Amino acid sequence: MPSSDCDLDHVEPFDHDEPLLGGWTELTNLEPLCRTHHNDKTAGLWRYRMLDHGIVAIRDPHGHRYFTAPDRLER
Repeated sequence: MPSSDCDLDHVEPFDHDEPLLGGWTELTNLEPLCRTHHNDKTAGLWRYRMLDHGIVAIRDPHGHRYFTAPDRLER
């Protein structure tokens, strides 16, 4: 699904009780997720962790691991 049709999701959830602890809305903490995967993540079924260089580590409910990397456009 194209990113333009996705929800922007906070990889690290915003901490409403202690805002200085993180989860801020910034490019290094956002990823596009389709509505289904966004809801699954919110329900705790999928786990996401932001690594260096915009790589996201993902673990599904069965323990399988996936990695995504941002597309880089050459200019």
